[in-house]
Amino acid sequence: MRQILAITATLLVYGLGAMPAQARPVSYPTGWTVMLRNDADINSAHVHYTPDPKHSVGLRLIYDREGDFVYTGAQVNRLLRRWNKPDSQANIYAMVSAGLITDEKSGPLAAKDDAGGFIGLAADWETRRYFISASAEHWERGRYGDETAYHGRLGIAPYVAGTGALHTWFMIEGHHKPESAGRQASDKLGATAILRFFKGPSLVEVGVDDQGEPMLNYIHRF
Repeated sequence: MRQILAITATLLVYGLGAMPAQARPVSYPTGWTVMLRNDADINSAHVHYTPDPKHSVGLRLIYDREGDFVYTGAQVNRLLRRWNKPDSQANIYAMVSAGLITDEKSGPLAAKDDAGGFIGLAADWETRRYFISASAEHWERGRYGDETAYHGRLGIAPYVAGTGALHTWFMIEGHHKPESAGRQASDKLGATAILRFFKGPSLVEVGVDDQGEPMLNYIHRF
């Protein structure tokens, strides 16, 4: 966890540059993307390369604080469909990942690595003023049990910024995790209030969920 937080702090010093950034799993051809997520349950880092307009390949690292385990896996993202309109854009993506789940407990109680992975679908639609997205993921997590999660977002921009300007969004994210257990059992349904800022190749999100837990996300495209 400390390593992921250190990466977050390092990347924040890049500042805000000159090319539009969006929280999407496929970038422009030959582009690299670093996506960091830190919320009440996990710390996650996803680094991927986009070889062509419809695919990206990369590495996914997740530290689950409740289960005290780390997932390390390769991930492939595919743009299934895109609609470009004069004043809006919509996208549908598929994601698949496979890797290892490592028990972070030290000593003789630490278990051997398990195979793990997930499949997912995501869709978004936006104009310069409004944003909506939805996603679903199903995880196979070995001895930690399977998990399915659903997320949705609604967003509105308080002003329409020009090219190269700072863009600001107010967003609300809802989630449904029907198989949550332990500390997360009371959080099967939840919501997070989010402020999103982006300019150029960098995007920052800060928020707080309905349990009072903070969230910090960062994306940078190279």
